[in-house]
Amino acid sequence: MEFITPGIYSGTNRSSKVLREINNNNRISLSIKTKFNEINKLTTQFLTNELTVYSQQPVQAEDVSFQTLQKSFHDLYYLLNIEEFKFDKISTINIKKLQSIYDNLKDININLDLSVADNNDVSIINGTTLQLINYYMILTSTLNLSNSIILNTLQLKNDYFYWLSIKNSNVNKIIYTVQSLPFKIYGFSQSVFNHLEKLSTNNSLTILTTQGTEEDHDLYFNWIRVKQFSHRLYKAISKSIYSTFIINNPTVSLLNITTIRTNSFKYYTDLIKYIVKYPGNLINNDINQKLSFIKSQIDDQTDKIDQLIKTNLNDKESTLLTLESILSPGIPPSDNDIQRLNSILLNIIDFNTTINQQSNIPSVLARYWPVILIGLLYGPSQSFKLYSNRYEILNWIKFNIYDTTIGFFKNWVIKPVNEVLDTLRSDDSLSITTKESLKSDLDSLERMMLEFVQDNATTSTTDINPADIHNAIQNGDLTLVMNQYESQIRTPIKSLVKGNLIRSILIQIQKTKVDGGYAINGIDKILKSQQLVFGFVSLSPSLIILYQLYTYLTSSKPIFINGKQVNVICLKSLNNIENLLILLNQHHQDDEESANNYEGQLLIEIINLIVIADYIIPKPLKSDWIKDLNELNNNEFDIDIKLKLIGKIWNVYGAYFRS
Repeated sequence: MEFITPGIYSGTNRSSKVLREINNNNRISLSIKTKFNEINKLTTQFLTNELTVYSQQPVQAEDVSFQTLQKSFHDLYYLLNIEEFKFDKISTINIKKLQSIYDNLKDININLDLSVADNNDVSIINGTTLQLINYYMILTSTLNLSNSIILNTLQLKNDYFYWLSIKNSNVNKIIYTVQSLPFKIYGFSQSVFNHLEKLSTNNSLTILTTQGTEEDHDLYFNWIRVKQFSHRLYKAISKSIYSTFIINNPTVSLLNITTIRTNSFKYYTDLIKYIVKYPGNLINNDINQKLSFIKSQIDDQTDKIDQLIKTNLNDKESTLLTLESILSPGIPPSDNDIQRLNSILLNIIDFNTTINQQSNIPSVLARYWPVILIGLLYGPSQSFKLYSNRYEILNWIKFNIYDTTIGFFKNWVIKPVNEVLDTLRSDDSLSITTKESLKSDLDSLERMMLEFVQDNATTSTTDINPADIHNAIQNGDLTLVMNQYESQIRTPIKSLVKGNLIRSILIQIQKTKVDGGYAINGIDKILKSQQLVFGFVSLSPSLIILYQLYTYLTSSKPIFINGKQVNVICLKSLNNIENLLILLNQHHQDDEESANNYEGQLLIEIINLIVIADYIIPKPLKSDWIKDLNELNNNEFDIDIKLKLIGKIWNVYGAYFRS
């Protein structure tokens, strides 16, 4: 089920856009454009020189042929807007208007002998006018027909990829089976009805006369009717099954029990396998038939394009023969150019009507009936439930999506970024302990030790120097306290009673506290020195998530449209172009006159690549891309140069198709 496609369909705006691309980017239209410019110059020259002579030679009022010719030329002149000629507008001209203009000329009789060009004869002037009309009609018809065939071929290619995507995917096959099931059932029922109708017309109702009451006759008559109808219905169903399941499915030869022993074990196992695989085989056969049919149509259209490519537009008769062989093969041409061109215009109108009506892709109803049915069955009730629970749904969205997103950015993006910026501004906010905590503990230990030593000093001890105590504390030296502590533990009870032992222990505890402060202060300095690293570590998860999201949104990814990977289609088209150039090169080297359509295929592949690659090639490169592809249509380059140009295209644009 597709909503948008990289291809084109008739009657869509996309078709109009592609038609402009076709009109500007193929060998046929470029040759026609050159020829249009030549004819426009001749027309301008003719109008400025010869019409002056014509105006000086009055025409009789009853000369209806001349008046009709001049009116037709006037209408054609303004329809094509030759005075302000724009080639892009020619492809959009309604061919019916051209046919209506030309239809007025089919009964006129004008002398077309232009052997004496300098004679100022009105018949020669009108003959030139008719010849100009014919040239314009031939060029416009050829352009319209070539564009229609190319557009139709591109549509067929799009249909081909549609069915190919179904063939290569089991999921798509299941979807297609569901989509086509009602229509297949309807077709089978219609087949049964047709067979039943034929059997009813071929076999008349036969009733035997028997003795009995009137009720017995009615009962017997109705029983015979039911019996014969049941028999005909059985035959009709049998024939429909045979035509649907056997003729259209070659694998059904398994069911030919006349050539296989029905009592063999292998027969029944094969029969079970066939029954299990039959739905898949039926879908595969259906898809293969459609692919084969579309491919034959593409080949037929490509042959027509190849004929138009090889047509010499400078030769009017050759161009007319080509148009007639494409539009009405096998029908001998008329001797009158006006009638021939009028017939060609009518055939182009019929051709355009036919190709606009045909489509090998199932209709919108066939593709979307499951969605429509589900919408009709569950849409109203689910819509009512959604409306009734709208506040709960909004709260869920706010809590799980909106608040989560806002919290992520606040707590994991903005806050870590601010912390990193604070660190860069030398902010000391990150700290385990305060700056004055260690200093106060150290001063307290120094006072405690100084008082302890002074209280326990003897007369024989030298004077206590506070500076020595300070240096000892700074170096973590408690020798004076430990000496007293060692002597006190010899008499622990006595020292405990006096309190000196407890005092020594408390000083050592204070020393332990100071050592812990030093350790914490060291850790604090390490943390402060690595604070910037910690800030980036806390910020890195959110940055990784944002980077991955940005990469996913901005990086080039394979484009899938209608289940078709567009870059793969472009790669296949580029590969086909290179293969066709190689085949053309071999064909020219062998100097063989074969009926191949390589040039037509090449033209189609180039235009198809221009259309499809519009989804991939960046806008700044599109003009160069189209120019490089159009050079492959340039007749001034030989095949070797075109092959080198293919290498350039691969080198410059290949990265966009491989992503």
